[in-house]
Amino acid sequence: MEQLTQWDKALENNPETIGDSLATLNVAKLNKAEKAYYYLLEAAVADKNLKQLKNDSTLLISERYYNSKKDYYALARTQYYLSKYQEDPQKIYELLKTAEINFEKSPKDDYHILGLIYYWLGQIQYKQINLSEAELYYKKSSELYSQLKDSLYMAYSLRQLSRIYIRQKREKLAKEKLAEVLEILNHIDNEQDEQLSQLYASILNNQSLLFQKIGDLDSAFLISKKCISIIEKRNITIKSSFYMVFVKILRMKGEIDSCKIYGLKTKEAAEKENNLFNLVSCYKILSQIEEEQGNYKNACNFHLKYNELKDKLNSNHEKEILKELEQKYVLAEKEKEHLRDRNRSLWYFTISLTIALTASIVALYFSWIHRKLKVKNAHLSEEIAKTQWGFALSKELIADNSSAYEKLELLLTKNIKLIPDKVYYEFENSLKAQKEEYSQRLFSALTNIDNNFIEKLQHKFPDLNIDEVMLAYMLRHEWDINDIAQVFRITFEAFKKRKYRLKIKILGVDNNKINLEDYLSKM
Repeated sequence: MEQLTQWDKALENNPETIGDSLATLNVAKLNKAEKAYYYLLEAAVADKNLKQLKNDSTLLISERYYNSKKDYYALARTQYYLSKYQEDPQKIYELLKTAEINFEKSPKDDYHILGLIYYWLGQIQYKQINLSEAELYYKKSSELYSQLKDSLYMAYSLRQLSRIYIRQKREKLAKEKLAEVLEILNHIDNEQDEQLSQLYASILNNQSLLFQKIGDLDSAFLISKKCISIIEKRNITIKSSFYMVFVKILRMKGEIDSCKIYGLKTKEAAEKENNLFNLVSCYKILSQIEEEQGNYKNACNFHLKYNELKDKLNSNHEKEILKELEQKYVLAEKEKEHLRDRNRSLWYFTISLTIALTASIVALYFSWIHRKLKVKNAHLSEEIAKTQWGFALSKELIADNSSAYEKLELLLTKNIKLIPDKVYYEFENSLKAQKEEYSQRLFSALTNIDNNFIEKLQHKFPDLNIDEVMLAYMLRHEWDINDIAQVFRITFEAFKKRKYRLKIKILGVDNNKINLEDYLSKM
């Protein structure tokens, strides 16, 4: 397994060497995991060397194994290579979409394979003339390879985008993409690499076709000539499509002799490729040239061949159109279905996220309320402590002064006949002053505790005296009746009378149903 992993890492740069290394292994001695990996690498090597395995049976073994082990990355790779062995566009599309989904479930070690999946999904849609879907996949592929700095695969994706833009008559975009891909190829071009040479020539051919469509025949001629020249110098078989573009340009420019020479080369190449479409176009042009030159016999022969092949092409074309339309519709619907699934998943995710955010906001709100209540509770505790302190202080003042006042009053009463009138009145006035000071000290202690209430009460009822304000305060804070009676040194009956008079002053005569304590507590 370790050896297979090392070969897998070296596969990108040395596919032929890795293929030779794989051939040295005895597959029968490998365990299930090693065998699945071996078959996957075997398919990858064949793909890199532009070859194919005899069939997909070994890859199906890998697919079953990786599916059972939930190895989504290896499964995505296997399904990508499996798609190469299918002929039905719908089956290829389904395999590639499944590979894409499995890759997204994987740890995403190698984004190169995802780029290939996108590229071939684009190819499938392009062949079915679903150009908008194809454009999206090629863009994804080129962006991914741009991030991976993979110039070759980026060039392939950009070439396909330029072809889409040419077909859609978006000439400006097509020019930009072709210029971009040519700049890439100028940096990586290698005359010994046939794959690169064919790619370079196809880009030039597309560029020539673009200039031809926009009416710049001189530029189209030079680029097409360069395309054919590069392939001839590198001793590579020239495709009929490259010749065909050049022949049409020569025909438009009126260069009959050159057009005839390259027309015959196009015919030979198209016959080798069995390219019926280019053969029909070629015979039509050759028959027209022969007729213009007065070679009517050759013109008739070419025209007969043209009619024969055109009928065959039309017959095949009608079947192909019906098949293509059917497949195009199916693939377009499949793409919409996948998009709907994605949107549904995204919708569920958005709903979940919204619920989570709402829950967080609610939690934060209640946390804020809780903190606020804690602060309020702390303030209330402080107020309660202050109130309790006030009660304690008031009772302390009462305890300290009540007995002293009583003793002084008794002394004065007993010795009233012995004490001169002047001295008696001085003592009596002094005692009254002390009693008033006592009331003032007690009032001050109480107003410090609940200052807001005292201020409101005095503002609303300015006729209340100090004793009445203190009584209202004590009733508000639910003092014990005995404590109130002790403060004022009165009986229970006297307390009831004072309370009634206070109620009349505050609530009036007609408000008998309102409780004085409730009114004061809510004030």
